Amino acid sequence: MADSSARAFASVTKRRLLVDMLTTKLRDRASAWRVLIVDNTSLRVVSSACKMSDLAEACVSVVENLDVARAPQPTLDGVYFIAPSERSVARVVEDCEKKLYRKAHVFFTSAAPRGVLNAIKASKACVSMLGNCSEMNLEYFTVDPKGFSVGVEDALRGTFAVGSEQSQAQARMMDMIAQRLATVMVSLGEIPSIRYMAKVGNKKSDVSRGVADRLDRSLTALLRAKGAEAAKNNPTCDVLIVDRSFDVIAPVVHEWTYESMVTDLLNVPNGVYQYKITTKKGEESKEAVLGENDPLWVELRHAHIAEVLTVLADKAKTFANVGPGGGVVGGRDLTTGQLKKAVEALPRVLEQQAKLSVHTSIAGEINAVLQKSALSEVGRLEQDVVFGDATSKDLIALFNDLDSRGVRLPMVEKLRLLLCYVSSHPQKIDESEKKRWMTNTGLTLADVNILQNLELLGVKVLKDGASNPFSSSMFGSSTKSIRPKVLERKGAGSEWDLFRFLPTMAGLVTELDAGTLDATEYPSVGISPGAANAPPTMMSPTKSRSVRTRTEASWATHSSAGSLGGDGDSERSASGTNHRRSDSMTSNRAASQRSSRRLIVFVVGGMTRGELREAHVLSQKLHREVIIGSTSLETPASFVEKLAGLASVASIPEKYADIADLSGL
Repeated sequence: MADSSARAFASVTKRRLLVDMLTTKLRDRASAWRVLIVDNTSLRVVSSACKMSDLAEACVSVVENLDVARAPQPTLDGVYFIAPSERSVARVVEDCEKKLYRKAHVFFTSAAPRGVLNAIKASKACVSMLGNCSEMNLEYFTVDPKGFSVGVEDALRGTFAVGSEQSQAQARMMDMIAQRLATVMVSLGEIPSIRYMAKVGNKKSDVSRGVADRLDRSLTALLRAKGAEAAKNNPTCDVLIVDRSFDVIAPVVHEWTYESMVTDLLNVPNGVYQYKITTKKGEESKEAVLGENDPLWVELRHAHIAEVLTVLADKAKTFANVGPGGGVVGGRDLTTGQLKKAVEALPRVLEQQAKLSVHTSIAGEINAVLQKSALSEVGRLEQDVVFGDATSKDLIALFNDLDSRGVRLPMVEKLRLLLCYVSSHPQKIDESEKKRWMTNTGLTLADVNILQNLELLGVKVLKDGASNPFSSSMFGSSTKSIRPKVLERKGAGSEWDLFRFLPTMAGLVTELDAGTLDATEYPSVGISPGAANAPPTMMSPTKSRSVRTRTEASWATHSSAGSLGGDGDSERSASGTNHRRSDSMTSNRAASQRSSRRLIVFVVGGMTRGELREAHVLSQKLHREVIIGSTSLETPASFVEKLAGLASVASIPEKYADIADLSGL
């Protein structure tokens, strides 16, 4: 499978920081201690991929913030890993003039505009101290081994809010997204074959296409600068760019896998779970990081909550039945060797027990929330609503039943259920319907108005003739009025009644892998969206192609894992048997070819934990590395909050002022 440890996405990012930047490029001072100076952008990049112990092994003595006053350390080199903004470079120049460090090594997170480089050249102090000045093209952060974010948190508003279409704000934001996405391609050493979502309802959306075109221009410029523009003719991975309008149910529907429920129902900022334990000294506050270094978290995070509870119960029973030495101390008479093994095993067993205690506590909290708000009942109706098996009468009946039982369903949960309803039942809202929902749910007018904001994402929420505040939006009155196609997960057992919904992303990836993705709705960059058929791609299983050795960009960082063998036309025979053999070999080579190519889906406007989980599932199912990236990683609550903000007029944020304009590349 393509996902070898050497090529795993998270390890690539870590290696580029620790090896490419902090070791290879500083080989003259590789063993010398140095200071790493970061800004807000690069700090997220570093912290997502490396621990402080990793940096210490690369001879980093301390990490400091560029925007904070720092004490001079003239005996140490300063390694600046910063975004190529005028503000950040001005701070570097100021540091050089003060001689804060022995040498200054400047590494930019992405391509530096000419004005930024000129500012460095104009400073004699900076030029004299400069040891390195390079573009690392590393302006994203990993969220798990199969996912990344480019950290444009307000992309949903910047691309879909009222007044955003064809605006300077939208153009600048798409520039930033494409620029950061290009750094992902550089880090992975990939030349992408780019496809994008060209259609929302009955009218085309320019958001996905805008990012796709800008990404293509950005990578072309990088290749041209390295004299390798011809490499574009030999793509090494498949990229599909969509925007959040491609699936508006996934961000609000309840997910019933462990990680999704933890991030949805509990307060775990930055993956840190806070809990309390009782000791002889009283109650103590503790923290646990839910991440790759927690084996139990990695094992359970994508499992259905019912399975998680079973596994935790079994593990607790196992620990209760054995001693701290794994059963050894259960014997009455211990030999010296057995006692030694028991003592050696004790730290590991105690650590496992501590991890189990953390996850048992988490499961208990989740169960308490489920019971308090009757979320199992809400979730079951939610699934019925999404698949058209329930109506508005069923929603009202549930709300009334919960009220009669004294169950207080949080307003955001009611709103999520209604968002699922209007997303899957087009043209159901007008002023009288809003009043009815306010009466039956206790929601305010501001809450109910969030429902109609889905119009800005291409969902036909309002009835014909209803007042539409967004009639001049990018979708206007041409939004889709038919029930959207919803994918259903097949499972067994009553718990799967809560887990039928399958994110649209899973279907798109499966079709893209099989070469059956609609070429009109998802065309390739440079191909007219109206073209009847997709251009031949290296994914297509229906047409024999010459299979060539993988050609990588000059920025490539991974090895020959993608080398695919010789010419597919090399074996010829008049014999029918040999023809069948040739067809079989070609098919095998095509499968090998697909499995060696990464498949990357990028979502403008935020991705969900459920979609992130599908990247893991599909990587196993399709035997190729599937990665999902986005402008941000959303929880249901954060998505609803951002959806509420779409009705206000978008303006250009000051932080995009330094973004290079890619339109002229």
